[in-house]
Amino acid sequence: MKVLMIGVDKTSVGGMLTVVQNYLNSDDFCKATDLHYISTVIRANKLKKITTFFKKIPIIKRTIKKDGIDIVHVHMAEKGSVFREGYVVHLAKKMGCKTVIHMHGANIEKWYNSQNPLVKNVVKKIFNSADCMIVLGEKWKPFMVSVMGEENAHKIRVLHNAVNVPKRKLYNIKSTNVLFYGMLIQRKGIDDLLGAFKKILPVISPDIRLMLYGDDYDSPEKIQDKIARYGLTHRAYYKGWLTDENKSKVLEDTRVNVLPSYNEGLPMTILESMSYGVPNISTNVAAIPEAIDDGINGFIIEPGDIEELSKKLVQLIQNKKLRSEMSTAAYTKAQREFSLEVHFSKLISIYESLLK
Repeated sequence: MKVLMIGVDKTSVGGMLTVVQNYLNSDDFCKATDLHYISTVIRANKLKKITTFFKKIPIIKRTIKKDGIDIVHVHMAEKGSVFREGYVVHLAKKMGCKTVIHMHGANIEKWYNSQNPLVKNVVKKIFNSADCMIVLGEKWKPFMVSVMGEENAHKIRVLHNAVNVPKRKLYNIKSTNVLFYGMLIQRKGIDDLLGAFKKILPVISPDIRLMLYGDDYDSPEKIQDKIARYGLTHRAYYKGWLTDENKSKVLEDTRVNVLPSYNEGLPMTILESMSYGVPNISTNVAAIPEAIDDGINGFIIEPGDIEELSKKLVQLIQNKKLRSEMSTAAYTKAQREFSLEVHFSKLISIYESLLK
């Protein structure tokens, strides 16, 4: 088996890069799949993105032909990604490869529904041209079936994101830090979190801090300005992107992780924090409820419900027994369902089924 994977480069930030790095950093997975990797997506303006992509096409063709690639696995989001990676799928099929689309786009349904019938038809043809469509959770399957048709429903496979789960639970129940880790944009609910945190200041201990890790590259208002606007300069702290070098240290010193998103796939920040035994508060969107069991290993709220977010924050911040119980449940579920070993085994089984 020889697999060529197409995805983002190291200038990108976010969950897709983390997923890709998990594959590339696993010697066992790379050996089992004879993995080749070509990055076709960089973080830049549209023109540079397009020119970079087309420069990679000859390399993709040469790799498929020279190295005898069996399967081409593309990581796809919404918008331009559908057409760029869709072209790679078309090219790979013409060259005799089996193809896999791995859909990460949190806004893919909203984006697709906003398109005119002509574009929708093109997207449908791209999706149906692949031999397999991987989605991040059961909740995405009905949408994909609606696009691809019942006759192609057998191509749709659910594969949850996964993380490297520590051998023991590393949760620090005495931590005073509430964590937000992700893109600092409206879609991720950053304003809701700042509003909720400000609301609960009178009832929580003065040593509780809100620690913000992420990137505000795509936000019209910089995060430091938001913090000041909410009057949280002395209680909320922006720490930049959470790098691999300091991720363990941060997660080992987190009381609660919060991600009040409006749209998602299956966020790596939730899975990574669960693997350390950190309880989560997040929203009832996409595949998040497949990770967080409401009231068991965290809390699920509706997007935009700042009042409920405030209540759940106070519950977890102040109730040590509840945090301890949720911590154990979060770590156990991460071990059982979201470990890299489980993920790699399922993906290799998908590859093998395509080659039968």
